[in-house]
Parts: sequence; structure tokens; C-alpha cells
Amino acid sequence: MAPSDAAKTLDSELMPPSAGLRRAVAVVCDRDPSFLRIEAEAGSLTVRAWSPGFASLVRIILGQQLSSKAAQAIFQRLQAALELTPGAIATAPDLTLQRVGLSRAKIATCRRLSAALQSDQLDLDSLAALPDGDAVAQLTQIKGIGVWTAEVYLLFCLQRLSSFPASDLAVQVAYQRLQNLANRPTRRELLACTEPLHPYRGAVAHLLWHYYRRLAQQ
Repeated sequence: MAPSDAAKTLDSELMPPSAGLRRAVAVVCDRDPSFLRIEAEAGSLTVRAWSPGFASLVRIILGQQLSSKAAQAIFQRLQAALELTPGAIATAPDLTLQRVGLSRAKIATCRRLSAALQSDQLDLDSLAALPDGDAVAQLTQIKGIGVWTAEVYLLFCLQRLSSFPASDLAVQVAYQRLQNLANRPTRRELLACTEPLHPYRGAVAHLLWHYYRRLAQQ
């Protein structure tokens, strides 16, 4: 079965930033020049930006507590195994999903998401019109979708540069290294440190992920 158009957009994960994101990066670097180091040391910024919809949200769920490389590999196998629609996920045998690498917990989350979309408990199209907090609340009503997953969806898929996944381990580690901190900041600490950069902290997250990828290669 051929993958959906939304799923196809995920094949190449990293791309140059949009003009709007590039402007936001300029604001961030003007307010906090330490962020200028990132592209100076790690090269030109590349980011993840995916089409809104079910396939992209599944991809983000797969990325919970996994490296991007591992999550992408699982996603590609899932994409090859079946069409990424709520109906297909809802009816796929557990064994099919397990064979491509989904854990029992992620199978359950994807099935609950599928059921919520099929019953109109959740409408992904409506999220674009909601404030960040309300959109996060809509997504996190689904058991297994936490704040991190919702914030990443808002950032990657709805291009909400006000969305800042501050609990992300890579973001925290990269910020620690960038600022030469003794300890990795907590979500609360990172939100406080970057408050002057609101509402452009989505650009901060993209920069820090880019920096982390460079650190991981060292």
C-alpha cells in the first residue's frame, strides 16, 4: 500500500529553515548573541518541518524517548508496511506493528489517537486556529501524548515558533554546552533562562537541536 502524501513529506527529515524561521533566528541572536556560536560552529541551520496531520503526529510519537535516527528507521518500516491513516493503524494486527519496531506502549498510543480521530474526539485540522495552550490541551487528552509530543507537533507541523519543547533532553544538553553550565537545566530552568526570547523560542529549539547534532558527531 502506498504511503500517504503526508507521510512522504517525512522521508527527508532535515531541510533549510523557512524565511520566517530565519527571521526569528535573527531576533534570537540579536537578543542573545551567544546563539551566534551555533551556526558558526555547526554550519548552516537545518531543521525538521513536517506537514500537519496524522502521519506526522505518529512520527513524533515514535520519537518519544528515542533518538531521531532510531525513530526515523521505525517510521520508514511502518510507512512501508501500511498506509498511515487512522483506519489502517486501528485495524493493523499488533504483530505487524511490533515487527516494524513499535513498543506495546506506542501501539496503544497510536490506536487511542486513531480512535479519537475516527470518533471526532480530536480534530487535528482545528488545532491551527487554537492558542498554543488550548492546542496542547487538545492533544494531551489522548493518553500517551504528553506535553513534549504536543509541543513538538506545534513547532514542526504548525510552525508555532512560540512553542518550546523545553523538556527535550537534546535541547537541554545543547543549552548546557552552549552556555557552559555545570549542570543540565531542567524544563523549568530552561524556560526561565529563555523567557527573554519569547515568542521566538521555537527558533531557539531548532538552533539547539542543530547544535546537538553537531555535538553528537564529535
